[in-house]
Amino acid sequence: METATTTKIVDILILFFNKVDQTISCINSFLPSGQDIYVLNNGSDAAQLAKLKRSFDNHPQVHILDAGTNLGVSGGRNYLIQHTKAPWVLSVDNDITIQPQDQWLSIFQTYISQHPDAAIVAPLIYNVHEQAYSDQLQLRLEDNKLVVDTGLYDRTNCFPGGASIIHRNIFENYGLFDEDMFVGFEDYEYALRAIRSPQGAFTVHKVTGILLIHDHQFQKKATDKKAVKQRYNEDRLNESYNRFVAKYGIEFEHEWQWWTRQQVERMTGNPWKKIKMTIKKLMSR
Repeated sequence: METATTTKIVDILILFFNKVDQTISCINSFLPSGQDIYVLNNGSDAAQLAKLKRSFDNHPQVHILDAGTNLGVSGGRNYLIQHTKAPWVLSVDNDITIQPQDQWLSIFQTYISQHPDAAIVAPLIYNVHEQAYSDQLQLRLEDNKLVVDTGLYDRTNCFPGGASIIHRNIFENYGLFDEDMFVGFEDYEYALRAIRSPQGAFTVHKVTGILLIHDHQFQKKATDKKAVKQRYNEDRLNESYNRFVAKYGIEFEHEWQWWTRQQVERMTGNPWKKIKMTIKKLMSR
């Protein structure tokens, strides 16, 4: 993978599939770092794309790219990796913001200077919609069964593709994301690919001084509801799941259907439904 020279340290990579207001907030949170921000239009509504472009007309560090179609999560990340040039990339979902906005880069630089072996750095993730921090994932194989352990690890062997700072050497060593997995399970596949590779698993370093705020907000616009339902389309997720288990011939138990439906309900369902049910219960006492 050839890249041009650059004085930047970390390229910020964002997939834009509607939810333009959250995308704008996401980009704004990274502007104080001074790093280049690359946004791939991944099939967004024309009006939302126009609004995004207007919002950053006067910000030369924001680069809006367009592949001409929706490449999915894996394809979109690969496109951005191949069209950027800093030694590190930070891929973030477009409903994420970062803290501290003006200091995260220096915190990262200090960390890698103290840990020169680090090639993947995972900030803390706080999920607003769950009111909880994300656990780290540790993958292991038991015979032919993939087991995923969760916990607060300082080191692990699996990273969230939409919330990690990754050195380009990782992609040189292990390749890009599997584009036959349009959406879902691409992080698991990448980690297992490394585990089974000749060089073995990579190490993901947790950095607690950098915080990513992940917010699955309720979406009011019809175009945003449609985007959510495409992002969590069960047929596509099932295709990725089947691709994953068939590729490695493994057993893998995962309650992805329940999780997927929960996300869709949270972001597109009736926001007053739970409130009304709670009030009804209280009045019936």
